[in-house]
Amino acid sequence: MSERLQIARAALGTVPEWIEALVAACDADGASQSIVAARIGRSPSVISSLLRNDYRGNMKRLEDRVRSVICVEQVKCPALGWITSVDCLNWRDEAEELTSASPITVRMFRACRRCDRFREAQSDGE
Repeated sequence: MSERLQIARAALGTVPEWIEALVAACDADGASQSIVAARIGRSPSVISSLLRNDYRGNMKRLEDRVRSVICVEQVKCPALGWITSVDCLNWRDEAEELTSASPITVRMFRACRRCDRFREAQSDGE
């Protein structure tokens, strides 16, 4: 058992599978906590505080990011059809603010803002 997983178990008791997946990604060959944190768009200190059960941010939004990037799955996009959860998360991040007039960006901006995944993430805040 890795040191990170031991820390999480000591702090959390039962460790949710998405946190176990995050720990496994950090422990993987060639990876590190810094690399994985960058992949999910957060700082290494966020991972540390999460594992120590001291994270004060929006846990649901962090879980969504980990599940989307680390536990990649297929999701149904209202504009594009089936896409990976990573692509969905990237489009949702882009839809925070319209920054380009390209047709695909405008299309996805509109589609994301009508999508339940985007609205849930917005209502949760961070």
